[in-house]
Amino acid sequence: MPPKAAAKVAAPAARLQISDSSLVYLAEDAVEGFQDRLDQCVDWNIRGTAIRHHLELCRREDIPTLKFTDALNNKIKNSILHGFLDEHSTLTLQEHWETLLPMAIWDNENCGVEEAKTCFRSVNNITDNLLHLIKDAVKANNRQVLKKHLKTVHVLRVNDIQMTDLDRGVKKYPKLVTLNLCGNYISNVDGEMLAKGIRLLEMQANRIATLENVRELPQDLLYLGLAKNMLTTEGILHISILPKSLTVLDLSDNDIYDLEPLLEQLALLPNLTGLQLAGNPCSVCCAYARTTLTKLPRLRWLDNRQVLPTDRADENFEPHPDDLRSAYFVFTVIRIMSAPIPPKPDKGATGTFHVSLELPLFDSVRRNFLMFRRYESLTELLPSPEDDFYESIPSSVISSKEKSGIFEGEAMSEETDIFARLEAKSSRIIEHFTLFESNKVPWNKIMNFQEPTIRIFCPDLTALRDTFRSNITIKLIYSLNTPTKKPDKKSAMAIKQPPADQQVTIATIKCSLQTLDWSQVAQHFYWDDSLNTKEAMHWGDGDLSVIQYQLTPLKPTKGKEDAKEVAKQSIPENLTCHFGFGIETLR
Repeated sequence: MPPKAAAKVAAPAARLQISDSSLVYLAEDAVEGFQDRLDQCVDWNIRGTAIRHHLELCRREDIPTLKFTDALNNKIKNSILHGFLDEHSTLTLQEHWETLLPMAIWDNENCGVEEAKTCFRSVNNITDNLLHLIKDAVKANNRQVLKKHLKTVHVLRVNDIQMTDLDRGVKKYPKLVTLNLCGNYISNVDGEMLAKGIRLLEMQANRIATLENVRELPQDLLYLGLAKNMLTTEGILHISILPKSLTVLDLSDNDIYDLEPLLEQLALLPNLTGLQLAGNPCSVCCAYARTTLTKLPRLRWLDNRQVLPTDRADENFEPHPDDLRSAYFVFTVIRIMSAPIPPKPDKGATGTFHVSLELPLFDSVRRNFLMFRRYESLTELLPSPEDDFYESIPSSVISSKEKSGIFEGEAMSEETDIFARLEAKSSRIIEHFTLFESNKVPWNKIMNFQEPTIRIFCPDLTALRDTFRSNITIKLIYSLNTPTKKPDKKSAMAIKQPPADQQVTIATIKCSLQTLDWSQVAQHFYWDDSLNTKEAMHWGDGDLSVIQYQLTPLKPTKGKEDAKEVAKQSIPENLTCHFGFGIETLR
């Protein structure tokens, strides 16, 4: 008998590329005030608020000019150095050292609030070992000693002083190795103004919009920090002019959108082993990490995470174009435990729980129409219905309210049963397109939802990046669905009436999302009502999904303990929720 013929394996279908027309694009003049109304609906976290505040300051046109020499003098005047350098002071160096300096330090440590302590440290971090420099001058009883030693420091920080330009004053510090100019308004960097021995140049949080304005840097520079500037895809097309000696480059928290042209430029830096791109729109695309590690094989660190051999893809890996300009946002309800037990519903009614979250930055094109309404209901925009088509409130809803004694306008005490607060949801209300809901599940001591609970295609990488700079509101909702009676068959409107849906919010929780880490699958959050706050706690690098809970109480066993039993935990008695946020990425 001839051997059986090998079954033919069908070739995988070619992946179709997403058309440009399906990508999110909004013309600047499409809707007047669109972006302003959009921003009003976003609850930014501390990091997002700080970045936006800095950008607003940098976009001003009335920023006064302040050069390096004047900026450094201003910083010294505000620091503890001023009294020791002031030639007109009536106090000796010894009196400053024994009286004024201890008083300033003591007042800050014991009387200042946390913000004041932060400002004190920022003002007085001009260089390392500042107190040792002052002490040497006090011993010599000579202010010139302090001035001379300041000129020989290896570290100089002139940050947060509203500097706009460099001048040749930097060259008065010839032994500089580290120069920190963060938190200023610098837009142009002329390397001719810098000391040639500088190895670390920190320019985070400035106004640099293009690398073309960063010229003639020291040729032995090892580290360049350009985070939180105004760099875009077009602004990084001159990376080739940077020193070839660079080993670490920080471009995080800019607005670089396209990954491939950036990597082509970065490949021109032969010694680059550390790169930071987190906080850019390009860092949230589906193929970010895999493409970056393939195109830059010499990288050892990416976004402060060490690159392991297992993180690298095949050398022949070529990303699909759509994986470089889109991603899927994933929300997972890991588990909800010990939710309040709802009362048994009437015959025919069903009670379920579900989770909803609002993502104001998603789906902006479809939201274009709704922006005119400022997220209000569209009920008034719909044609008025026939009298017989809709019922105002089903009788079952009214009876349930009468049973619980709750009527519109009646105040409810805190002790009122949460399920007595059910409110009818009108079937005519059209929700805006930024509200996403999970599947509905019946009550259980441990409620598990489908995984992922919500999966959203995101072709707008900027909106996706900004979402992880915001506070996301999550609601646990109980719904009671009661079918309505069918209309009389003889009626002209012989159709089934929409079901009566009543809802009540069991818990409202806020998750402050963090900047995404390419090596993590998701960010996990933990909340229980014993915290007495709406804020969920970020689980950090932990994984809540690996924790196991047991329905029955744990009982100690005699003799050897079973490892599986030890790994399990008893279910908490109070309402507890575990959530996860992430992006589907190529691994």
